[in-house]
Amino acid sequence: MAKSMMMQKPRDEIVEDRPKGCPNCGSTSLFFDPVRSELVCDSCGLVLGTQPVDPGPDWSPYEEGAARAGPPESVLLPDGGLGNTMGAGGRDAAGRPMSAGEAARFGRLRRVSQWTRLRGTERSLSGALAKVNQLASRLSLPTDFRERAAVILRKALRADLARGRSMDAIVAACVYLATRALGAPRSLQEVAHAGEVTVHRLAATAKLIARETKVTTMPPRPADFVSRFASELGVRPEVAERALALLADHADALAMAPPLGAAAGALYLAGELEGEKLKQSNVSQVAGVSEVTLRKYYKSLRQSAIPSEAA
Repeated sequence: MAKSMMMQKPRDEIVEDRPKGCPNCGSTSLFFDPVRSELVCDSCGLVLGTQPVDPGPDWSPYEEGAARAGPPESVLLPDGGLGNTMGAGGRDAAGRPMSAGEAARFGRLRRVSQWTRLRGTERSLSGALAKVNQLASRLSLPTDFRERAAVILRKALRADLARGRSMDAIVAACVYLATRALGAPRSLQEVAHAGEVTVHRLAATAKLIARETKVTTMPPRPADFVSRFASELGVRPEVAERALALLADHADALAMAPPLGAAAGALYLAGELEGEKLKQSNVSQVAGVSEVTLRKYYKSLRQSAIPSEAA
C-alpha cells in the first residue's frame, strides 16, 4: 500500500524527499555515484540511499527541441542508422525467460521485420555498403574515405547505373573516386586487385560514374604517392622530403610521366642522394610498377637533378 502511494506521489514532492545532509556526520556534501546508483556522503562515506529520482528534465520524443542520446546518422548504413531492429534473445523486456512458443513467435516477427524494414533502394544498398567496408578495409582506408565512397555509391544507384553492371565494379569505382576526391589516390591496379575486378572494367566504370554523378576529382600526381610509399618502405623522413623536392623542381620534365613511375623513380633517387640505399625490387613492388619503369624515370630525374645538386 505504501508503495502504491509512493508511485502516485507527485514528482516534485519525490524530488524534495532527497536528503539535504548526512544523518551520521551532518555534512551537506553529498554526491551521486552513477556506477552504483547510490547517494553517498563525501565526508564519512555513508550510503544514504539507492536509485534517487533524477531531478533533470524528462524530454519526450514528441516535444519540439527534444534532446535524446544515440548514435548519429551515418551514410554507411542503408537506413542512415535511424531504423529499428528487434533484438535476439530468450528473455522478454522484464528479463523473464520466454517459453519455447513465445521465442519461436518472436523469432518469426524478427525475420519479418528484417525483410520489411528496408525499402527497395535501401535493400540493394545493404549488400553494396558491406562491400564498401570490406574493400576499404583491404586498402586500409579510414572512415572519411568510406563515407565519401558511400555518398558516391548512393548517387550512382539513384542514377540507375547499377543496372546491367557488376556491383563489385560499381563499389570498386566508388572507392577509387573517393580516394581521388580526398587527395590520397590509390592506383587503378591497387583498387582492381583488392576489389577483384579487371583494371579495364574499373577504369570504364569509374569514368561512367564520374560523368553521370558529376563527381569532380583531380588527376593523381606523383607527389600524392610519395608519403605512402615511403611509409611502406620504412625510409627516413629526409628521403621522402627529398623525393617531394625532386618532383617539385622537375615537374615540367615529368608532366607526361605516369604518377606511379615518377614517384617510384624520385623515391629511389632520393634514397641514393640521402645515403639510404634502396632495392629496386622493393620500391617497384610497393609502387606497383616494373623495375624497367622505375629505372627509366630514375635515370631521367638523375640526369637533370645531379647537376643542380652539385651546383
